[in-house]
Amino acid sequence: MKTKKLTFVILFGLVLAGCTSNVPADMRLMMMDQEDIPSEWVIFNESTGEEWGGEVYNIGFAYGNESTSAAIEQQLIVYSDATAAVKGFGEYTGYIYTAGWSTPVEANFAPVTAGDLYEFKCADQELDHMVLKNCLVLQQHDNYVSAVGASVSGPLTFEALNSALKAIDAKLNGN
Repeated sequence: MKTKKLTFVILFGLVLAGCTSNVPADMRLMMMDQEDIPSEWVIFNESTGEEWGGEVYNIGFAYGNESTSAAIEQQLIVYSDATAAVKGFGEYTGYIYTAGWSTPVEANFAPVTAGDLYEFKCADQELDHMVLKNCLVLQQHDNYVSAVGASVSGPLTFEALNSALKAIDAKLNGN
């Protein structure tokens, strides 16, 4: 169980290390934003950096007064071309999805572009003596890989997560 928790924490911690603080406006247009999640959620972190062979943009949201740690985060990784993005997607999935991750029945998101690679997997992980369902959704579209990590519990439901994923997909497709 500790390995699973560590994997999830490392996932987003890697990107935050050594990053600058603001995501440029043109990248934010392709990422989740306030209108894509429940109104009680607040942005608690924005960062940029380099990871997974591409330029990484990160935005994290937290619930209301609990704004010191993320409950849902998105990384948008920009690669030089679609071939590099497909390779990066494969490396990311191979690194993150270890034993214990599976696709939940509540996962009803699928990209509108049939050729997009995607994985929607969750794992039950213990954190501070509570078992949480942590999910990681990866999607490759053209030269982008979107990685959304979420702790689905309490105010963040699968319905809200699926809705946010559909909004991100629409943005990646220029809608």
